[in-house]
Amino acid sequence: MSHVGKTGLVLSGGGAVGAYQVGVIKALHQSGVTIDMISGASIGALNGAILASAPSIQVGIDRLEEVWQTLASTSPLRGNPSVYLNYLLSAGMLLTGGRQWTLLVKSIGTLAKQANLTLPAFLQQNEGLLSEQPLTRLMDHYLDLDALQKGLPLYVSVYETHGGTVDLFNYLLAETGLRDTAPSRFLHVQAVPVEQQKAALLASAALPLLFKPQEVGGKRYSDGGIGGWQKMQGNTPVTPLIEAGCDRVIVTHLRDGSLWDRHDFPEATILEIRPQSTLARSEGAFSGVRDLLGFHPDTLTSWIEQGYQDTLKSLEKIMAALQARSALAMAEHQRELSLQKNTQADETLASAMARLKS
Repeated sequence: MSHVGKTGLVLSGGGAVGAYQVGVIKALHQSGVTIDMISGASIGALNGAILASAPSIQVGIDRLEEVWQTLASTSPLRGNPSVYLNYLLSAGMLLTGGRQWTLLVKSIGTLAKQANLTLPAFLQQNEGLLSEQPLTRLMDHYLDLDALQKGLPLYVSVYETHGGTVDLFNYLLAETGLRDTAPSRFLHVQAVPVEQQKAALLASAALPLLFKPQEVGGKRYSDGGIGGWQKMQGNTPVTPLIEAGCDRVIVTHLRDGSLWDRHDFPEATILEIRPQSTLARSEGAFSGVRDLLGFHPDTLTSWIEQGYQDTLKSLEKIMAALQARSALAMAEHQRELSLQKNTQADETLASAMARLKS
């Protein structure tokens, strides 16, 4: 698919459902779509890093398939028992104290920082219930930072954290429509010091409470997907691609009925890859959480296939629209040529009549 200008690919966040993006990228590549830069949130940031650091899109697809095969056989979720009780305590305080607990933690944290004091673990909330080591090992194996420096420009969203329970509480308020979360920030990964680039990627995927925040540039960040939640500002990081010069942006969604609206970005042509059928694979209470953390072979394989088929269907619709537009433009061009010929004939006839009269 030829184009003028630059095309960006947005890989949104969604935990294990990120397998869907492997199918999307595969279908785009097979259809001849050229990708010039990438942005990602959460699992999309990790997928994007592997793709951006590959010497070609095909190699990137091969690596992504291998990564997700590994995730299917060995889940990246491993507990951190040492912090479990601390989080039970802080979560209990959060539920009973609500907004007062949020303000209290922020105030105590500010005062402690000014006084150079160390807070108890349950107030610091610097650790996660899950270990980051499995993801770190995958990145060490599949992500070449030297190659990333020379690869496709990569942007990731991150969220400045106030602690896991506070972040989670603010997210819950946004999910219920009571108020929005603060907007996420966007980092150009190749512009981050090399020694902090993995931290930036891990930060984007650091789900509150589950994974510990990461420090980048002197600030602590967690999952970029929770920023600006009511409009999916952080989870669908289109802005950095447009600001970097993309006039066409392909957006992948990992959430049924995402509230993100392409009409908020009239300066770019947007192609959305939205699920044509539900992404849900679990049923009953907490089914969404089980899907988010469900690194099971059958579900991962089904999401990859669904991403592939949904993308082909979306491209078929786009191609049909482009062909119809092209046919209309051709008909208009033929009409203009016909009018020009008629005008020329009228002028020739008028000139001949004028000569006869003279």
